[in-house]
Amino acid sequence: MINQMDTLSLHLMNTDFYIAVPENNQPDWKEKVEKWLQYVAKEWSRFEDNNELSKLNRLKVGNTMQISTLLFDCLSKANHYYLLSDGLFSPYLKRQLEQHGYNQSFPLERIVNEPIKIDIVKSLPFEFLHNQKVLKLANQEVDLGGFAKGYAIERVALWLQSQGFTEYGIVDGGGDMKMWSDGKKEWTIGIAHPLDKDREISYIKMKTGAIATSNCLYRSWMQANTKKHHLLNGQTGEIVRTEVIQSTFVSDSLCEAEVGAKLCFLLNENEQQLWFEKNFQQCARFVVKEDTVGYWKRSKGEIADVQ
Repeated sequence: MINQMDTLSLHLMNTDFYIAVPENNQPDWKEKVEKWLQYVAKEWSRFEDNNELSKLNRLKVGNTMQISTLLFDCLSKANHYYLLSDGLFSPYLKRQLEQHGYNQSFPLERIVNEPIKIDIVKSLPFEFLHNQKVLKLANQEVDLGGFAKGYAIERVALWLQSQGFTEYGIVDGGGDMKMWSDGKKEWTIGIAHPLDKDREISYIKMKTGAIATSNCLYRSWMQANTKKHHLLNGQTGEIVRTEVIQSTFVSDSLCEAEVGAKLCFLLNENEQQLWFEKNFQQCARFVVKEDTVGYWKRSKGEIADVQ
C-alpha cells in the first residue's frame, strides 16, 4: 500500500517546482528544501550582480578564489562533462550567450544589436585545487544554466532520502526530475509535445532514475533578423543549427541527463549512439525533429519502459 503524499509547489528560476514524498512526522522539510532552492536561484544565477557566481566570473586570470563546497562540487561536475565531451557541453559560455542577446532573464524582447563574435578560449578555464579553491586560467565566464538546476534537484532528492523518505519521492523542476522508489511505486511520466505543452507525445514508466528535457523553441528570441535560442556549441560559441527541436534524456543521474539532453542537439544520430554507448552506459533518449516525429533510442543497458 502506498502512503498518502505530502507535496510542495513553488516557482523559482523561471521554473515551477513540484516535490512529492510520503507523509511523515517531519513538517520542516518543505522549509529546508525551499531555502536550498532559493539559495541556488540567488547565488548561482548569472543575472545577479553581487552573488557568489558573479564574484567568480570577475576573478582575474591567474588569481584563485575559495568558493562554497556545493558550488565547487557543481562546477567541478560540470567541468567533468566539459572534458568528457571535448568541450561540446560547456559551462563556460556566459559571454557568448550575452553576445547572442541572452543577457537577462526570460522573457526577452527583440534584440536590435548584431552579435559580436567572442572566440572560445581553447585552454581549460579553471583548475580545481584543494579546499574548494579554483585557479582562473583563461578569460571565460561561467553560466551553469540548466545544469545547476539539475544539480540542485538531485541534491534535494538525496537529502530527502537521507531524512527517511525512502519509500518513494519525486523532485520535478519544470520537467527535469529525479524520482525514486523502494520498488512498490512506479512513476508514469508524460513527455510534452514540443509545440504544445498541454499535449503528450510519449511517456516513460520507471521506478528510480532521472529525466531531463531540452527544447530549442521555448527559450528563443530574435536578434536583429535572426532567430536565436539558448543552446550553444561549446566548441564554437555559436547557436546550434540542427533539425532537432526537443530531446528527453533518461538516466540514473540528473546531471548526466542534463548533459545528454543537450548533446542530442550537438551530435548526429550515429555520433550520439557511439558516444552514449561509450560514456553513458545505461540511458535512453527521445528525440523530436522539425517534422515533430519522435523516436526512442537506448544505449546498451535497459533502463525503463518507454513508448
